[in-house]
Amino acid sequence: MKGLRRVTLLGLFLATASATGCATTKSGGGSALSDVISREEIVNTEGVRNMYELVQRLRPRWLTVRAGDRSFGMMVEIAVYQGQTYLGDVETLRQLGPTMAYELQYMDGQKAMNTLPGISPGKHYAGAIIIVTNAPGS
Repeated sequence: MKGLRRVTLLGLFLATASATGCATTKSGGGSALSDVISREEIVNTEGVRNMYELVQRLRPRWLTVRAGDRSFGMMVEIAVYQGQTYLGDVETLRQLGPTMAYELQYMDGQKAMNTLPGISPGKHYAGAIIIVTNAPGS
C-alpha cells in the first residue's frame, strides 16, 4: 500500500509540475508571466500603434488593477516611468510609439512605492511600467 501511495503522490507531483511548466512556457521569445518585454518582442510585434497596445497584446496583466489592489478611498493606478522619471498613468502609453523603447519592465505596486521617485501620497499604485530607452551599458 505504501508503494502505491508513493507512486500516486509522485504522479500527482509530476502532473502538477508539468501543468505549471506549460503555463509559463515561452512563446515568441518571451513569457506572458515575465516582468520584461524584450527588444526582440517589441520589434517583432506587428500591428500595434502605441505602447499601450503593445503591452495589452504581450502582457495584459500589467494593465490590470485587481479588486484586492484597491485602497480605502485612494485612487489606484498603474504608474508609467521612463527610467526614474514619472510620466503618468497607463493612458500615457497611448501617446508613445512602441519602438521608442528598448525594453519595458514591470514592477509590482509595493516595490514601486518603495523605490520609484515621484509617487503621489494621495494614490496607491498597483504596479509600475518602466520604459527603458537605451540598451544596458550605452
